Amino acid sequence: MAFQNMVQELLGIPGCNLGLVKTKLNEALQTIQNENVWSFQMQTGGWLTPPLLGSPTTTFLSPGTITVTPFTSTITGDATASAAWIATITNPPLITQYQIRVPYYSLYNVIALNATNTSAVVLTLDRPWMEPQQTNSHYMAYQAYYPAPAGFKRWYDIRDTTNNNQLDWWSKTQIDLANEDAERTDFDEPLYVIPYGPDTRTGSATYGQILYELWPHPITQLPYTYTCQANWPMLTNPSDTLPYPLTEELVKLRAYEMLYLWKESQKGDEMERGSGANWQFLIQAARAEYANRLQMVRNMDRNLMDLYFTRMQRFPSAFGEPYATVEGQLNVGGW
Repeated sequence: MAFQNMVQELLGIPGCNLGLVKTKLNEALQTIQNENVWSFQMQTGGWLTPPLLGSPTTTFLSPGTITVTPFTSTITGDATASAAWIATITNPPLITQYQIRVPYYSLYNVIALNATNTSAVVLTLDRPWMEPQQTNSHYMAYQAYYPAPAGFKRWYDIRDTTNNNQLDWWSKTQIDLANEDAERTDFDEPLYVIPYGPDTRTGSATYGQILYELWPHPITQLPYTYTCQANWPMLTNPSDTLPYPLTEELVKLRAYEMLYLWKESQKGDEMERGSGANWQFLIQAARAEYANRLQMVRNMDRNLMDLYFTRMQRFPSAFGEPYATVEGQLNVGGW
């Protein structure tokens, strides 16, 4: 059953409109996911850290120079820098995925590129420049912040598959980095993944998703693979369907309960006792039926979840021991 069919069924509740029904169905889906851990929430993804812009070079610097004035939110590049920035438009990652800095000041997120003048391209920053005046100064452009997937809830592992190493996402915070590397001048293969904050870059493809800082900062290209738990996206298109093993019936029952609660809250003081539907009874009935259906669906999903979290125990007993099946005696390989 597609999203549009679920919507049509719930529209049968008196006083419900299309927008309300869509909202409650998605609220029901998110609630079911937040109350349980499901196999379809297990996601595998990865990051590919780009090299320092302009690498390989003999210095830790990117091509060209920049000019920027304190309290402004734009940086202007010379012809060499401008050419390097424009090149990212056709060769990802885009310059708007990079961070930019003047060694060794703070990092700024690049949120837009204006190439009206291709020999003096202007980058827009996520905040005003609060560093000294820079005129034809050297700079570094690389990516330090990486997004978790949409609907992210928690990590299970983050792996450096080049060096056979697991990255640590649990033991350091931004406070630790402020104490250990305030200037962020440690450049190496990352060992830690530290929460940075939500992506607030206007127009970003990962807007609203949580960004993580890789530290030490990577300035060479390396792949990283992660496994995490993340919610299934909301239903938006009429043909959208639910992930296995969730059933339309389960989500509808949770949505019915929410809609009945909404109907109960709409009762006016002018209504006489006993008039209209008994919404409280319907709430309880929907909740009880939902609990039964949830248990059935959870049982369907249990075997899949066991693949992630269950450790199999092997008891050798007589496994692999030599034994003669004909005479019931030890077989030592003779005639």
